[in-house]
Amino acid sequence: MKTITQIRSALLLLLIILSTALLAFAASLFHGATGQAKSNDSPAGPTPLSGPSGKFGPVVETVLAAPGSDKPARILDLETGRVLVQPSLEHFNSQADAIMAWIRSNGLDISCNVWSNGAACVTYDMTVVAVDGKCWQEPTEAKLLDNSALAPRRHSPRRLLVLGPNRPDTYIFRTGEGNVGMLRIDGLSDDGGGVKIRYKLINPPASLTVARSL
Repeated sequence: MKTITQIRSALLLLLIILSTALLAFAASLFHGATGQAKSNDSPAGPTPLSGPSGKFGPVVETVLAAPGSDKPARILDLETGRVLVQPSLEHFNSQADAIMAWIRSNGLDISCNVWSNGAACVTYDMTVVAVDGKCWQEPTEAKLLDNSALAPRRHSPRRLLVLGPNRPDTYIFRTGEGNVGMLRIDGLSDDGGGVKIRYKLINPPASLTVARSL
């Protein structure tokens, strides 16, 4: 039979093992939460949808970082300025519809791709129409909101907005959430690892905001 000392020693060892396991579990939760927070970038300036109802919010300038061999795709939510890192293809079992479902569920709108001799922005579930560059300063909010080309639709196909000579650089758009705005592509980032864009959104008219909340 085991002596009391042996039993106490066994219990002490068990407590040490359990304590170590609990500490490891707590550490994994902490690092997981930290990693998730770091994967989401919050806008440093004013939010895109701010200001008077039915009027353009502030112009937002940002860089869409391109994916690389050692970094995943990062996709921007135009309404909030938030960026999410897309999970690996294995996470979605390499199914395109599962990826799009994740993008839509998070309200994400645009990313970019850069290659050796070019780059393009990629839009998701957005209605996008190319316009003349001078339109960036010209159109009124009413003209955009009444533009039939931006009429609401259930889903819009993915679009490639390619950078380059004789390519459009200014667009009007409606996001999957129904918000209307303008986008301008300013070219590659200074380090060549992404695309510089600026955009502005029209704050939803009060009547539309009330209708969406019902």
